[in-house]
Parts: sequence; C-alpha cells; structure tokens
Amino acid sequence: MDDILNKYRLALLGTGDIANFHYDAFVKAGFSIDYCAAKKNSKRAKVFANNNKIKNYYSDPFELIENHQKWDMILLAIDTDYNHLYLDKIMKLGKPCLVEKPVFTDLSLFKDIDLLKYPEIRVAYNRRYYETIQRAKLFVKNNAPVTCRVELPESIDFQSDNKFEPVLLNSIHGIDLLLYLFGDLKIINNTKVFSPDGRVSILKNEDDDIINLIMNWNSPSNFSFNFEAKGERLEIKPFEVSKLYKGMDIIEPTEDIRIRRFFPKDIEEVSSFPSLKNELKPGFYEQALDMKNILNGKKSKISASLFDAYKAQKLAQEILFI
Repeated sequence: MDDILNKYRLALLGTGDIANFHYDAFVKAGFSIDYCAAKKNSKRAKVFANNNKIKNYYSDPFELIENHQKWDMILLAIDTDYNHLYLDKIMKLGKPCLVEKPVFTDLSLFKDIDLLKYPEIRVAYNRRYYETIQRAKLFVKNNAPVTCRVELPESIDFQSDNKFEPVLLNSIHGIDLLLYLFGDLKIINNTKVFSPDGRVSILKNEDDDIINLIMNWNSPSNFSFNFEAKGERLEIKPFEVSKLYKGMDIIEPTEDIRIRRFFPKDIEEVSSFPSLKNELKPGFYEQALDMKNILNGKKSKISASLFDAYKAQKLAQEILFI
C-alpha cells in the first residue's frame, strides 16, 4: 500500500469499455491507478493510459502480473475466453482480484481450480449491489416462502454456432441474482419452448421458495423479477427499478370511462439508476468500496466468489440442456 498517499494501488488488466466504468468507480473509492495492460502487443493499453493519465502501461500483461509488488489488487476485465491465461498466475499471488463475470463459460476450467481456496478472488456481478436487489433480499428474508416469477429475455441469433453465448455472458446476471437471493436451487421442471423460443423452468430452494423462470428469447421485454408473499408484490423491472405493491386502487366509472378500473397500489419505489448523488454505472462504486473493505481485512457479504460464479454457470447450462 502507498503509505504516502494512504491509497490502495489498483492495477488494470484489460482496457476495454467496461474498464472505463471500473476506473471511474475505483478512483472515486480512493484507489490510485498507475499501471495497466491489455492483451499482449495490443495498442489499447497505451491509449487507455493516455486517456486516463495512467503513468505506466505494459504491452505484455504477464509483466504486469510479475511486477505485483507495485500494486495491491488487480482488476481482470478482458474477454472471457482469455481469463484462464492470467487467472491462475494471479491466484498464486494471494492478492485481491476482481474478475469480470462470468469468469469462464467452460465449466471444465472451473473444475481445475480449488474454488474455495481463493476467497480474495471476487467476481464482478455488480447488480448484486443495486439498492433494488438489496430490497429484494430483505423481502425474501422476511417473507419466506416466496413465489417468484422471472423473465430473462435475450437477443439470440439461432444461426450462430455460439447461439447461447449471450445467455452465458449476459443473462447469467439474472441466474447469479437468483442464487444470491434464494441460495442453492434445484430444478423441479425444465422445458424447451418454441413460441417464443426459450426455456420455462421451475426452481425450488430448501425454504420452499418457488421460482418460475422464463427465458423468452428475442421478446420485446425487459429483465424482470416479481416476488409475492403475504399480500404484497415486489416488482423489479428492469433491474434498476423496484416497486412494492399492496392492495388495489379502485377507480369508479366516469362519463368518459364507464367501467370500474382496478390498479395495484404502489406503496414504495426504489431506483438504482445513476443520479446526481452517484453518476457512475450502477453498482460499480459500491463494488469498489467492497473491494477496499476486503483489502482492509473484512469479509464481503455481497460480492460473488469463484464458487458462486461456478454455480451460476452450471445452473445456466443445466437449464439450457448443454
């Protein structure tokens, strides 16, 4: 740690679009960032360093790892297909690392790792930090058993050889949130559907919470969660907005509309969209603060572990029948 500035030193391995969001969040959280690298011989590291006034960049990412005495933690934010090239070496250092989700889509790469041995390696499932998701966590805790309906639409090119890649890279956020909110889940029923193409699954946990998961690919829909229990319904749609409903508002007939109308009564609303208070990409600042707490010797109660990432990817692939 830099004793003069009293700041933790973050190194960036990866300089793509997502790295810009992380950079802003970690700087706001009080980190110094003086070293970065991209893929070997990539010109992006130099451009990123110049744009963000980072003093040093490496054309060989392994040099960044080898010079680990110059930094306190590292962000691994490169294409998922390349994570395995660097993560093994990073794990051996025993230093905190935040790796972009989903870590791997190849389950065999997870199985080559002792997933419980590296608690300092955390996975960037930033949506866990949304205030809306924390509200859902409380709802599930206080109202078990809960019934939950989930929609995870995704844009799928069925002509592609990697047609399920968007699910494994993006919809995986929703699968991780289910495991974060409900714990381990068992598939009770799983069906391929064709109008629209997708999956309809029934999942259950040991508390008898029931989840109806719908993957409605290429549907004009938003990701959504609906939690119901004890006469209340908590709706999250999209992930950044939640509304709690209880009871119904009744609108009596008028001259213009001559029928009685019923509307769910909105009693609470939470937003995780950027605001004047926090203009950063949702969840990223809170995630950076959490990594700072880990560096201070505290355990994270929110962030995902390597084992969590494995469980999410495994469940997704079981649902996809792959």
